[in-house]
Amino acid sequence: MIELYELRQFVAFADAGTLSEAAEILHLSQPALSRNMKKLEEDLGITLFERKKNKLDLNQNGIYVLGLAKKLLEEADSFTAKARDFDRRNRTISLGTCAPAPVWTLAPLIANTYPHMSLQTETDREDRLLAGLLQDTYQLVILHEKPAGDSFFYRMCGTESLMFALPKGHRYARRKKLSFSDMNGENMLLMPDIGFWSFVMDKMPDSRFLTQSDRFSFNELVLASSLPYFVTDLSEKYRITPPGRIYVPISDGAATVTYYLVCRSDRKKEFKSLYDLL
Repeated sequence: MIELYELRQFVAFADAGTLSEAAEILHLSQPALSRNMKKLEEDLGITLFERKKNKLDLNQNGIYVLGLAKKLLEEADSFTAKARDFDRRNRTISLGTCAPAPVWTLAPLIANTYPHMSLQTETDREDRLLAGLLQDTYQLVILHEKPAGDSFFYRMCGTESLMFALPKGHRYARRKKLSFSDMNGENMLLMPDIGFWSFVMDKMPDSRFLTQSDRFSFNELVLASSLPYFVTDLSEKYRITPPGRIYVPISDGAATVTYYLVCRSDRKKEFKSLYDLL
């Protein structure tokens, strides 16, 4: 029976080039390492070395077995990680989303539907989300467009509309609606991790955006600043919004989206309970 420690010592010898160097790396005596190499040959029933005076080299068998040993040790080293990853995936729902806000709605719904599972979320581009769904990186994804093809099952899971959050003294504070072009050129505060909504910067090419990735710091900046920023119609329900601001809806069609919860078609039954609640 071949022991893993024998293969590790064999690879260490091959990498080091000499028994003495390998023994030093492995914290073994040279005679002990030599005995183990001899035992490996006996266990395999073949010779692995060309033995010369004061020198040990791999023969053709040894070179071939070295490649096999490295592959086997790589598998052995990843065994624990793979086992734990399998267990984690069986106890975790990975949810990919194109924007942060729909998770505010869906996370409690998923937690209540699957109380024995933990939820892991990640924001990414929609093409990557669909690729991740096919590769089982995600079990569910949220898109703002319907996916094409028979590989996916989806259902509408909500809508979101952007608004401008203006200080009360702003020149547009009394407007019923504003377009991106109306606000183009205004300096704005912006959270950078907003998923596909980052296109708003392209809609306002003459504006300067002051970004802050930390949510707490961003909220502190909002309280201390009179600069406008974006907010959504979901914020008042799912997030605490700072006082002293007027929320003006954005009139552009692109500022209102419908979200779809998507899974692979072959996993539709697995998430039926969740979809029935939508």
